[in-house]
Amino acid sequence: MIQVIVAAHGKLAAELVNSSEMVFGEVEGLHGVTFVPGEGQDTLVEKYEAIIAECSPSDSVLFLVDLFGGSPYNAAARVAAKRPQDDIVTGVSLPMLLEVLDAKDDAKSAEALADVAKEVGVMAVKSYRKPDDVASFAQPEATSEAKSAVNSEQESEEQEDNTQYDPNGRMSVNLLRIDDRLIHGQVATSWAKAVKCEAIFAISDEVANDELRKELLLQIAPPHLKAYVIPVDKAIKVYNNPKYASRNILMLVTKPEDAVRLIEGGLRIDTINVGGMTHKEGNKQLSDAVTVNPSNVAAFKKLLDMGVKLSLQKVAANKPVELTREKLDSIKF
Repeated sequence: MIQVIVAAHGKLAAELVNSSEMVFGEVEGLHGVTFVPGEGQDTLVEKYEAIIAECSPSDSVLFLVDLFGGSPYNAAARVAAKRPQDDIVTGVSLPMLLEVLDAKDDAKSAEALADVAKEVGVMAVKSYRKPDDVASFAQPEATSEAKSAVNSEQESEEQEDNTQYDPNGRMSVNLLRIDDRLIHGQVATSWAKAVKCEAIFAISDEVANDELRKELLLQIAPPHLKAYVIPVDKAIKVYNNPKYASRNILMLVTKPEDAVRLIEGGLRIDTINVGGMTHKEGNKQLSDAVTVNPSNVAAFKKLLDMGVKLSLQKVAANKPVELTREKLDSIKF
């Protein structure tokens, strides 16, 4: 196993670990090391070695630290110098940590995992005004041949599609999740990979008609996945389009009422993941991440009447908890 030790000045490391658990849940092999006034490099070395002593002798360690040349880095270097299987990456951030946690079980070595950390550490830096500029400096300038190929591909996509599609084909919905934030960190990192989707559909009449919110959601989407922000009626139309048959899709809605509309529109949905519905005045708590109003409760009951299984599950690593009619009946307004 690759152990991940996050170390930084102050209590930053502990809070990064806490924040990562909001996305992934508790992760085995993740450790946060604080560095507070009065402590020195020797203290950090002792903390690192105490963690390593509790691990298997065959484990390697990837240190994610804040500053190159700072005490957390220098102490980690003293440990790694005696352990050739370990590595260190500076500039730790939440996007970097999340990507490392997602990749660590498949990585063959700490060095390979360090490459993942370094790549995402650069790619995760974005500017609101120019969201694509940062990614460009991490990549070599495209050659004229490459640019020509891209242009040709775009032109071919714009040409008339004469492919014969199965008229009975339908889109494959890997997961329908109720989450009023739609696309965000948990979805972009944990859920998208857990369900192995090809695209993300954020479905909301309100958000689809709000250009700013729509733009922000599309910026958050993972770069390797296509993402769309569309109203409910368009989602139904696309689902029933044979052109998209068998495409594996992660669908997100903000409320159970929209899930009802989708199913009434023809979507074949057996289970729905209820992930997050933030508190609004007058709402009642259904779980630590879900609050509901009377309309939401009525919609959940209608979904149960349709034969849909409902489960409360904030992150993919958590065990789903069935949402029953008894639970809904217990909520009083």
